[in-house]
Amino acid sequence: LKLSSPPRSISTRAASGGTARCQQSHIWLTRCAMVRDSDRKERHSGDPKSSVRAPPKKAGGGGKFTLGRLGDESGGGFQDRGDPNFDPDEKRIDPDDGTAYKFDQLAAFYKGKFTKQAIREYWEYECTPVKSKRVAKPKAGLSGPTLAESAAESAKSKYVVKAKPKPEGKRLSPEDMNSDGPLAKEIAAVIPYFPYKKLDKFYDIQGLLRHPKLFNAMCAVMAKRYRKMGVTKLAAFEARGFIFSPVSIKLGVPFVLLRKDGKIPAAISSSPYTKEYEGIDSINVQKGLIVKGDKVVLLDDLVATGGTLCAGIELMKACEAEVVECGCMIELKALNGREKCMKAGAKNVWGFISEDLLTTAAELPDGYVDDGKA
Repeated sequence: LKLSSPPRSISTRAASGGTARCQQSHIWLTRCAMVRDSDRKERHSGDPKSSVRAPPKKAGGGGKFTLGRLGDESGGGFQDRGDPNFDPDEKRIDPDDGTAYKFDQLAAFYKGKFTKQAIREYWEYECTPVKSKRVAKPKAGLSGPTLAESAAESAKSKYVVKAKPKPEGKRLSPEDMNSDGPLAKEIAAVIPYFPYKKLDKFYDIQGLLRHPKLFNAMCAVMAKRYRKMGVTKLAAFEARGFIFSPVSIKLGVPFVLLRKDGKIPAAISSSPYTKEYEGIDSINVQKGLIVKGDKVVLLDDLVATGGTLCAGIELMKACEAEVVECGCMIELKALNGREKCMKAGAKNVWGFISEDLLTTAAELPDGYVDDGKA
């Protein structure tokens, strides 16, 4: 066998002499022999009747180079069995034939062909470990389901939390848009009246706010009504008119607060007016919020005598804006507020619920006292 000269690094070490030089050269020569041996055609006969046939690796044979089968005193492995990382049952794939072997099987086949060190290195760096699937055995003396059975049972009885469906808003029908229509009757049924502020019937819109779907439907009716009118601003009266701010969100137009004296900076004030209950008041709007050419809807919870709405109309006219409509959820027709607003300059007055539908008397608690202030 003619080999090329060893690498320069090994030749350099060889010049220095010593045991290290011999060991390095021996390893290099062994690896070269393994490479050349892999390219060499097998000289043994493939005939099963031949006496020189090479036995398979798993049978423990190594052809004419074998020193014996596994278990023989002269054979066996030479891996350090005291090493905690050594597993005698581990299998690795020999790249020579693509078959998995234990170390002892591989060592028995190559024993006599290559050095022990070369076989160890071949096992460590060339053979690919095989991932074995091990099933945990139950410990003796323990009873009960296995881990797999417990997991399967748990999966069967697992409670799945289902997302609650989002509440759908009330769909408006053409009849729902009408004053005193089906929707108006539903809303009227949840608005009770109290003896309050020296009135026999004070209509409390807090009842409507306890029913979010109905309240949303009320705002939707207003938004749908005013979308066709080309409204540019919504102006609402303090304080109950403020609850209709969702209408501006549905329309996508600004919401302007009309407040009482001393509640807003840079204010423009209306003339004093007489309130529905008693006393005198005035309405204010902040400068610059209402401009010339604005089409405004005035919103309030209720139109009674029309004093508050008329003051708002006057204020809009002072800002050179047009009052397209005075929109109120409740209209007390007997007090003629509609006529007064029309005379003041409003183009229209709209009430969704008339007093005739508001027949729900509030259940008064024991010791109820009318402590309302004007």
